Amino acid sequence: MSDNSKFGPAKGMRDWLPKETLLRQKLIRLIEKHYQLYGFQPIDTPALENIEVLQGKGGGENEKLMFKVLKRGEDLQKGKDGGDFADMGLRFDLTVPLARYYANHANDLPKPFRCYHIGPVWRADKPQKGRYREFYQCDIDTVGGNSDNYEVELLLATDRVLKALKIGKFKIRISDKRLLPNLLTGMGVDASGVAGIAIALDKLDKQSPDEVMKEIKELGHSLEVLNKVDAFIKNALHKKLEPGHFKMGEAEELWRNIESIRQRIHEVNPGANVVFDPLLVRGFDYYTGPVFEINVEDKDFTFSIGGGGRYDGLIEKLGGPKGTPAVGISLGFERILLILAEKNNSAAQVVSATVFIANKGQSEKDILTLAEELRSKGLRVETCLEPKKDFVKQMKGAQESGMEYAITEFKPGSETYKVRQLSNRQDKEMSQKELCNIIKRLSEGAEV
Repeated sequence: MSDNSKFGPAKGMRDWLPKETLLRQKLIRLIEKHYQLYGFQPIDTPALENIEVLQGKGGGENEKLMFKVLKRGEDLQKGKDGGDFADMGLRFDLTVPLARYYANHANDLPKPFRCYHIGPVWRADKPQKGRYREFYQCDIDTVGGNSDNYEVELLLATDRVLKALKIGKFKIRISDKRLLPNLLTGMGVDASGVAGIAIALDKLDKQSPDEVMKEIKELGHSLEVLNKVDAFIKNALHKKLEPGHFKMGEAEELWRNIESIRQRIHEVNPGANVVFDPLLVRGFDYYTGPVFEINVEDKDFTFSIGGGGRYDGLIEKLGGPKGTPAVGISLGFERILLILAEKNNSAAQVVSATVFIANKGQSEKDILTLAEELRSKGLRVETCLEPKKDFVKQMKGAQESGMEYAITEFKPGSETYKVRQLSNRQDKEMSQKELCNIIKRLSEGAEV
């Protein structure tokens, strides 16, 4: 056998087999259905953006992982002379493209503008479990709304979607981007030392508190500051923080605002999995207020499956209306898919609402005629057009493709068929009307 490894997908990319693609479509439709319940409308943007759009807009580390596109022809030669080789880049998230989109179309969109965007993004990151260089994100955003009631609505929608996906126990952690820096400076940390501590705290989902504190101690802070930071971390982790812990300048007001958002969410939905976490760190510089992060409470999945926040000002940077407020939250599709698959969750099961017509010696003309007749009734139909193909292999192939029903015998012109249910190998005489009803019910349940 020849070695075709060099012809596989590029590093960090993946192919999707039909069953995986059907599952992806099923979950996307489920997510879309729940976003639409809240009035969010679909949008799309190009995979490529001008380099000026993507650079310097607060994308943090992800901006550094951008796939850049070389200039072409004469422009490339000019770029070589000036040291500027790229003029476009693949989008590394969906937030910056949305900001550019809104800046371009603000006059044509309602205010506030509720939208969702599901599509691939690209980052030149190191591939590992749950992390690819090409992956799908599912974003919902509200643009043009100043009230933090839009945060409440977004988080209610996200809680509903995650429960519909049946990913297991999860929590949506919320805080304010400005809160942790205010708390740390109130403990005596110099402004220049805040980022180092924040970077260490961001590792709490992967490292023990002792390991994180060891890293903080190596940053050179005084013993008094270290003791205060250590006590604060322990109180936060053990849910022992009191209102008095936040009486440090602006921190108290920020805490009250976040607590107000959390309380309003639970007044509307007491079962919402939304918790306040003052240790929350989000890496994007474009966030300006409340921030969110979603974690699955499972020792086997320590990574975040989504996050977001308020990003007032980003749209203005891209030429949009001055002072345009915006808030959004993004779900990492591949990570959710991984969790569902590894847990063998029912949401990860796909049954294709397609009828298979087997070939047991009937003429191909009769098979194609029956297939067209059923398609005219609205059914999806797949056929075997090889008269000598082994029947058992036909049934096995149909089942592996996710199909549940197969017509194994029929007479031309008749509206009654012998039908096999593939999951239990039971055969039954079935009318065309009965088969149509079963498949249509299956289609409604499968959502694929």
